[in-house]
Amino acid sequence: MLCLARAGALDFARTEYVRLGLDRICDDPDTVALGARLLKDVALAARGPRRVAFAKASARRYHELFQRFGGLYGAVNAATMTLVAGDRAGGRARAATVLEVRSPMGLTGEAAYYDAASRAEARFLTGDLEAARATLAEAVARAPRAFAAHASTLRQLGMLCRETGVEARWLDPFRPPVCAHFTGHIFDAARKGALVGGRDSALRRDLDRALGQERVGFVYGGLAAGADIVCAEAVLQAGAELHVVLPVNRESFVAVSVAPFGRDWVERFEACFARATSVRYAAQDPYVGDEQVFAYASQIAMGCAVLRAQTLSTEAIQLAVWDGHAASGPAGVAVDLAYWAQGGRRRVVIDIQRPPPILSSAVRRQTQDEPAQRAMKAMLFADVKGFGALSDDQIPAFIEVVMGQMAKVVEGLAAPPVHVETWGDGLFLVFDRPIDAALAALALLEAHRALDLRAQGLPRSLGLRIGGHYGPVHLRTNPLTKTLAVIGAHVVVAARIEPDVAPGSACVSEALAGALAAFHGDRVSCGYVGRTQGRKGFAATAIFNLTRA
Repeated sequence: MLCLARAGALDFARTEYVRLGLDRICDDPDTVALGARLLKDVALAARGPRRVAFAKASARRYHELFQRFGGLYGAVNAATMTLVAGDRAGGRARAATVLEVRSPMGLTGEAAYYDAASRAEARFLTGDLEAARATLAEAVARAPRAFAAHASTLRQLGMLCRETGVEARWLDPFRPPVCAHFTGHIFDAARKGALVGGRDSALRRDLDRALGQERVGFVYGGLAAGADIVCAEAVLQAGAELHVVLPVNRESFVAVSVAPFGRDWVERFEACFARATSVRYAAQDPYVGDEQVFAYASQIAMGCAVLRAQTLSTEAIQLAVWDGHAASGPAGVAVDLAYWAQGGRRRVVIDIQRPPPILSSAVRRQTQDEPAQRAMKAMLFADVKGFGALSDDQIPAFIEVVMGQMAKVVEGLAAPPVHVETWGDGLFLVFDRPIDAALAALALLEAHRALDLRAQGLPRSLGLRIGGHYGPVHLRTNPLTKTLAVIGAHVVVAARIEPDVAPGSACVSEALAGALAAFHGDRVSCGYVGRTQGRKGFAATAIFNLTRA
């Protein structure tokens, strides 16, 4: 149920909650709390009378939780949802009750944190901002590295600031460390470029200073010889998390981006790689000369930094080591800087001196002679859960009503897909831009929810589910149909997501979620749901729910 709620499939989650009889269980605190949580989610996503009605229902459920089982969780949430329902005096009165509850003896770690954080929330609800600030500082001191817990509290208090009109800047000192995307130059072995010998140590000092001044705690980037590895070593020495994103499989990456520059760099790579908190691959294939995969890996790393910052309710910045020269191809520090700049977020640039790059003959051939047969595309796969159980006499209504509605939505999009395929109840849409795919997915979901299926002789249980991904694909001509074919490993990634999506919702890959978070957080929102089931030899994939912001 929690997974469904996090996926944004609130209607389906509430239906399942009732179908399983959980709404009738009163002697289990987790079940009661879940029911209150679902009502709260609906309230916070609604406006007007619907928001008030669900907020009141949630407050009642949380109050029942408190009365039956005690504890601060139910009490403080009852107070908060009373305020959301528009009853500030009632919320203040319930918050005062929270402050009268004594803390259990011997609380430590996150339990001690949540006890103090709940009291900070209650003090805020009573209107005592200074006391809330002091109590929140006490909470953080009890579990200083419980960053996910801190973020949960910050989101709750941020919502309350919006509800009450209080400026949220008072929360800034309590935010977790900053998340950073790192980009820097690989070394040119032939020309013995910058950062050789003593310059390596000078760069390290600059990086140490930047990491400390910016309070960086999580870094996402590559691990090539040169600036990447120097930064990774500084990150690990500082006690921050290192998250590596490689463009191709490990063996190929080392052969292309590390080994040519000396055995010492390989050893340093191995040491950093072994201590990385996580490793991601833009592709598991070997490098075949397409430099676009390096740009794609950087985009994934940037998206991951932004997504992590959003999850932790903190800031995302870019940390770059740059020689000031324009990129000589489709990838490079200058390209990364330009991509990041589109999001308007801060960046910290460490200047270095290097000779201008030389445009390789391979790059010249790619840019001058070869037509583009690979391109970055955003893709959606959609189908209707329950289609296979329809009787034959229901198929005409399904085609006319359900598929007909999809056609109307697609035809009415401001930015229509550049490629469409369909079979049975399945739909494959390809877009040039991630935001166009996201808005199309949401429009399809909203139109499907508005259908009166029962009036058309169709089961109400028919649920549209959509999976999405963003990555480089091959653009070819299908020899049989003589039409455009969009194919490749990244098309398969998109296809593998859709079967694990809850009916009535859309989920996207980390690559697509990161691109949306980096540039379109004001229009759409992506939250981590979990991982798909690995099927037919394909690894599990992290997926994120897609909703309107």
